[in-house]
Amino acid sequence: MAQPQLVTELLKTLKAKYQVVLDDAVLFYEQYESLYGVYAKESQRVIEIKHQLSTIHSYKKKHGSFPKIKGQDSTDAYIKELEKIKHRAQSEIDHVEPDVLEGFEKRQALLTDIANSIAKMMISERDASQFIATMMLRAPLPADSSRCPTNEKNKPIYIAALAISLLKQLTSQQLIEEDYITQRVPPLVPGESHPEQLEYPQEMLSDYINEVLNPIIIAVLIHNIGSYSVEAERIYKGNRYRMLDEEARKSLINIIHSATNDYLHYGFGKPQQEKMDETQFELEMEKFELTQTIVNDYPKSQSPIGNLLRIPMIYSSFMLSTKPQHDFKLSFKAYDILKSGIDKNVVYAPYGEVFLNMVGQYPLGCGIFFISKETGLPERAVVSSLNPPKPTSAIVKQLTRRQVKFDDHTQVSASEEYIVSNDIARKKSDFAAPYYKKQFPTGFYWNPAEPWERDIDHQKFWRRDNQIKSN
Repeated sequence: MAQPQLVTELLKTLKAKYQVVLDDAVLFYEQYESLYGVYAKESQRVIEIKHQLSTIHSYKKKHGSFPKIKGQDSTDAYIKELEKIKHRAQSEIDHVEPDVLEGFEKRQALLTDIANSIAKMMISERDASQFIATMMLRAPLPADSSRCPTNEKNKPIYIAALAISLLKQLTSQQLIEEDYITQRVPPLVPGESHPEQLEYPQEMLSDYINEVLNPIIIAVLIHNIGSYSVEAERIYKGNRYRMLDEEARKSLINIIHSATNDYLHYGFGKPQQEKMDETQFELEMEKFELTQTIVNDYPKSQSPIGNLLRIPMIYSSFMLSTKPQHDFKLSFKAYDILKSGIDKNVVYAPYGEVFLNMVGQYPLGCGIFFISKETGLPERAVVSSLNPPKPTSAIVKQLTRRQVKFDDHTQVSASEEYIVSNDIARKKSDFAAPYYKKQFPTGFYWNPAEPWERDIDHQKFWRRDNQIKSN
């Protein structure tokens, strides 16, 4: 089991590493016209000239003479001119290529390192739940001046964790359609220490992470990286979080999409065939194409593979908001809004329904109250696990006993009829409406991020997460 303090430290490390990626992306875009853009333009020019020359020579081979080129007096002279242009273009490529290839290697190493760390935490559902919940528990409070920039940097990591958790549910239900993925998913087998929990065989994990999980996570990490381009900054005007009118918003979306593809192709880079054997090159190209497909398809509401990113991305906008004004309680509306999105074809329904069952109505890391069967009293709790028995129930860590702080932190499966936010729970309890009005003046949800760093012992909080008490 991943230790909670280690999860906290890992999240700090991941945020710092991702900040390096973002700082480098800013530099990439600043240098694009003079370096990466030259490489892109001249490489495309060489490809087009080679295609033209190949077409001309194929014609001669078939017909015994060169074709007549429109607007050219001599095909021979035209070929020589094409060769000169190709030579100049290749010279430009040779001049910038060392720096470009060095950039490829640096960014691939940075992103793969981050992806590896996230992927390893997603293998076990218990670790994945701790990882995602701890992100929410460490999130800045709504009034914190650092909330928007902090959430913006944490959000891709959060989305990646949800995307891989969703993938695990989809593959277990055989809902993934991409052969590249389905052929590489290891079978789930009973765990050695806890046979009731299904796990992937250890000997198959390395390839699965490298060939499937990492390309998906990298797509998530870079899907919005075009927002750091020079063109995007012209729209932001120094404030990435201000409200935009519809015209500016649409323009920004197009800029981000185009700039992100520039980063994918000329910042992250396609696999270099000359650096590997044919088998390895084919595999690396398939990984690259998986990343590319997700990056390009997530705006499409009915693309299954795009929805691996799209659905968690929409959900995350309520969990880690970057809007100037944010009410924590909006987090609890994410389920209903996403459910409405399914009905309106905003997301791909089969994946959306699986996602909602996975996260449930009560978001991981958020605070609720439930009426304990043992005490008959409303007790304070934090949602602590994915995949509740029903979407209307919640697996929680109990923080109070008889409404007094209690450090045992028992893990409880609270059913709908005992969760205080539900009318049925309050009506079935021993207390009348005036009691709830007095005891819960601000509502039936609370933000555990407030006491998380100050009052909660993290090690004790996560200590007993193999046993779940039914309530």
